[in-house]
Parts: sequence; structure tokens; C-alpha cells
Amino acid sequence: MRPSFLLATVLASTALIPVSTTPSQGANIFAALAGTWSGGGTVRMANGKSEKLRCNAYYTKKGESGLGIAIRCASPSNTIHMRSSLRKGGSSISGTWEERTFNAAGSVSGQATGSTLRLSISGTVSGSLSISLRGKRQTVNISTGGNEMTGVRLNFSRK
Repeated sequence: MRPSFLLATVLASTALIPVSTTPSQGANIFAALAGTWSGGGTVRMANGKSEKLRCNAYYTKKGESGLGIAIRCASPSNTIHMRSSLRKGGSSISGTWEERTFNAAGSVSGQATGSTLRLSISGTVSGSLSISLRGKRQTVNISTGGNEMTGVRLNFSRK
């Protein structure tokens, strides 16, 4: 499995982990993310194959508008260790990410609206991420501009 595929998967997990309640309009979604999460999902490859993923995520709130993230995901063929730092200003989100196993990095930007995050990633891997929060569960959908992976769907819950 190629590093760019797993990196995109981890990025999605990083930016889009579930909250235990659906945040109201204007609520600080970062505060709701703080804590430990686990889950998994499936990645679909361009060649038609799919592979299961298992992930653990650790979120640390930094002040009123910051969030530090550490994610570890594993598939049958690879492990990824990713860190990210996000900042929220109003409904806008921006930040940076790095993947330590494959020495990759880039930026994150997007919007938070109610219980939905819509983010773009750029750098070594580029793509789009969306998340839908429903109570104690969350679904992440990812698409990338790469030629190896066509999509990822992840489901998480609080540990």
C-alpha cells in the first residue's frame, strides 16, 4: 500500500473525529472533540480493491480556538502516525498536518457549520473531507486527487 493512500486516510481521521453531542450553531466544536476516540472503516482503491482500517485518535484542546491531534491508523499493510494543529476563527478552520512515518506535511483549511465540517487538505496529499456528527457517532467521507485511492469512509465513537 502506498504512503499517500494511508496519509489521506489519517488526515481524514485527524480533521474529522466525532463529538459526543451535536454542537449547536456557534458552539466550539474543538471543545467537544477533546479526548480519546477509536473506530475504523474502509478505503476504496482505484483498482477496485478495498482494505479495512483501525484507528485511535487523541485530541487536546489548546485555548479557546486551538486543537492538537495525534492519530494512529493501521491497515493490514501499513501503520501511520499523524499529528495536526488546527485553529478555529468563527466558522473558518485552518492549520497544519504532518505524517511522521513517511515524512509528509501540508495545510488544512475549511469551514465548520453546525454539526458539519468541510475541509480541504493540501501538501504532499490533496483532497476534500466532510464529516457528519450524529450524537455519539460520526461519519467521515474522503476523496483525494491521487490516482491510488478513490475514497474512504470512517466511523468513530468516544472511548
